[in-house]
Amino acid sequence: MADEIVMDTADGNCRELLDVLMAQGVSTIVLSPGSRNTPLLIGASAREGLRKYMINDERTAAFTALGISLASHKPVAIACTSGTALYNYAPAVAEAYYQRIPLIVITADRPMQWIGQDDSQTLVQPGALDKIVKKSFDIPARSVTPRLPEGRLFDDEQTWYVNRVVNEAVLTATTGIPGPVHINIQLDNPLNRTVPYKEGNPRTVSHYESAGTLSPSLCEKTAKYLRNKKILVVAGFMQPDHNLNRALDGFLETSGAMLMAETISNLHIGRHERAFEIDSVLRLMQGYQKEQLRPDVIISIGGSLVSRKLKEFLRDCTGAEHWTLADTALSADCFQRLDRHFDSPPAAFFGRIGREMRRWEQGSGHSYHDTWMAVKGLLAESQPTGVPTWSELLVFDHILDTMPDRWNLFLSNGTPVRYAQIMMKSMPHACYCNRGVSGIDGTNATAFGASLAYKGTTLLITGDMSFSYCPEILNLARLGGDLRIVVINNAGGGIFRFIDTTRTLPMRERYFCSDPQLPLRALAEAYGWRYLHAGSDEELADVLPVLYTSARVLLEVTVDPQTSADTLRDYMANKL
Repeated sequence: MADEIVMDTADGNCRELLDVLMAQGVSTIVLSPGSRNTPLLIGASAREGLRKYMINDERTAAFTALGISLASHKPVAIACTSGTALYNYAPAVAEAYYQRIPLIVITADRPMQWIGQDDSQTLVQPGALDKIVKKSFDIPARSVTPRLPEGRLFDDEQTWYVNRVVNEAVLTATTGIPGPVHINIQLDNPLNRTVPYKEGNPRTVSHYESAGTLSPSLCEKTAKYLRNKKILVVAGFMQPDHNLNRALDGFLETSGAMLMAETISNLHIGRHERAFEIDSVLRLMQGYQKEQLRPDVIISIGGSLVSRKLKEFLRDCTGAEHWTLADTALSADCFQRLDRHFDSPPAAFFGRIGREMRRWEQGSGHSYHDTWMAVKGLLAESQPTGVPTWSELLVFDHILDTMPDRWNLFLSNGTPVRYAQIMMKSMPHACYCNRGVSGIDGTNATAFGASLAYKGTTLLITGDMSFSYCPEILNLARLGGDLRIVVINNAGGGIFRFIDTTRTLPMRERYFCSDPQLPLRALAEAYGWRYLHAGSDEELADVLPVLYTSARVLLEVTVDPQTSADTLRDYMANKL
């Protein structure tokens, strides 16, 4: 029996687009059904080398792609039909923009002459995402186009244009500070025409990025300037980077600098492994201790910080300079004391400056890091160990202390990421949270996408309000990945019982906390998940081994909402 002929889309623009994406290293695409994107769906189905996930809801699809890119460290494409489907992508694209994730956003569109003509499922799509993408591109519908002379790389100008646009789009998304790009492609009827598939061999444009190496003179000048300075390195959210770990470790050792790294910085650095205990230390400090630990130079890396206490401490550091590197926007001035920006990636900067600093001795031999650790030691001695009350704080203490080391951890926004800041004692394999714009709507789908890209287990810890946005991931788990889920049921948005803005409002419970009353057991069992429950310290200890050893488990942990909020406030105010 002859091999079945694989049929490809007859639309040459779509064929070229998909072939260039694959040639540029885009190996995964998340698709949603539709009519206008029929040529894209036909073309994707014909390409065996392209990993495809079909997810009906575009918002969920985009966040899933975000998670895949986050955990795989590779660009991921998403493609949808025309009309409002595009705007369902917007929340995830915004998160990708501020979290520096290279999403390739592809939206099918009607030909431009039919926009604004009362035809169905049309709106103005080109440029619709301009504020949250690095660049937008628009590919017109294929029409009669000039043939190019024989011997050229392309048969016609349209193919050349599409090739150029898609090459530029991928390079824009993946170079410099990474981020999403938007390709709007106009598609004309008939949409379902096919031709036999023929493997493409498109032109690819290469980009050779410099390592951002400092000139020898600037390197020497900077290293001398930092000599005997009190240096504080502050790390926000980042993806794991072995080269950065090694370079930063050497710099810290040589300079005597202190590292304050948030849990989602994904830094794993020897003796500084517990440098992310930020809020638990700053909450205890007296004014004279903060003055004693005031840095001369703050070097920040990564994205925005979770810790309000750390931001307040740094803004109050009178006289300190703030330096940023190439992973930060040139004008970002979160601490209101920006002094210098180096167009050098963190790994290159710390590697070069650390090696240069090793040419000199550090002087007194007593480092800024040692001063910090001495103060931390004194503060730790005065504090009781353990959390006395069944609360969210105690739940996080138990889970983060027992979670397997090789797991990836995904935290929802609100209180979970803040609890992790306080209670995490050692870094997991990787730790993520949607802190680009800090929304809760895409947590579930992003965590699910991250699980698809990681060969091990991914644990999602979320609140009941966050989980209510997309319980559909229980069904999507059939697509793969090893995702385990812990839902902290605190009757809605627990953070509103904690923050000063809302905690005393009489309408707090109805209009802010808004208990979703999710039927978690029914949802889990309906989709073939194993449901576990814990409502006490003893019950949690009993079920955690099951969570750690069984696939497709959803653990619901119920806590008293007000007790949890009060416990967290007391902890942060040093009353426990």
